Amino acid sequence: MTEGVAPRTFLVPAPSSPLAVYSAVLSGTFRKDPNRLRLEFEELRDLGCNILSPRNVNVTSEVDGFVYMKGEEDKTAESIESGHLDAIQRASFVWLHAPEGYVGPSAALEVGFARAVGVPVYARNGVNDAVLREFVRVVNTPAEVPANLLSNKLAIPQPALDAFQNYYRRAAVERGYHRESAGDCLLLMMEEVGELARAIRKREKLKRHGSEIQQDEASELADVFLYVVHMANVFGISLSKAVQDKELSNTLRFLNASTR
Repeated sequence: MTEGVAPRTFLVPAPSSPLAVYSAVLSGTFRKDPNRLRLEFEELRDLGCNILSPRNVNVTSEVDGFVYMKGEEDKTAESIESGHLDAIQRASFVWLHAPEGYVGPSAALEVGFARAVGVPVYARNGVNDAVLREFVRVVNTPAEVPANLLSNKLAIPQPALDAFQNYYRRAAVERGYHRESAGDCLLLMMEEVGELARAIRKREKLKRHGSEIQQDEASELADVFLYVVHMANVFGISLSKAVQDKELSNTLRFLNASTR
């Protein structure tokens, strides 16, 4: 998220969904109070929650302060943490194991990452760190999470596009694209949209006439995306903020329509 930009929020309509429809990631220190860690894992599982990471809490070893669970022995700490962060992006919420309010360096990274991607973090007790404390919601039990999700405002994350947009601005100068007008960019982008349509037609096996289609949808979709990024640079627009603002508008419109 861009520094200094507060996350946008919205209210979600209340479905009658039990915790079983949610996915969770268990984060926190895996070195302290392993018995409580195991109980929290089992509590989430017994409630029917899909635990994306870790898959189990059976500690097999510890190297330089990093804990390895059963089945992770042949993996690097970096690959395990990368998979954990990927799981956080896909999760409905993060459950933080923070015995006596302690949050270690890795867990602090995970809490901050969850905040950046708009995934709420819950814990049984508050954390000691004053900053992280603001990012963690305290509940008595995981069973309270669904009601809390519905009654609190969820953050709409700002897409992490700024770094790529700045990169492509430099690439456009190197490749001579920076001289293109908005009209030039639009025409080129529409050409790529046409090629994307042809790739989808190939995938759907919709045949009428013409030679065999060579494009694939992933490549053509990437081309369209690059032109959208380039068009944003032509207009001097922060695509990340524009997408965030638009999604906020879409959400509010949806909520207004659902309450009529």
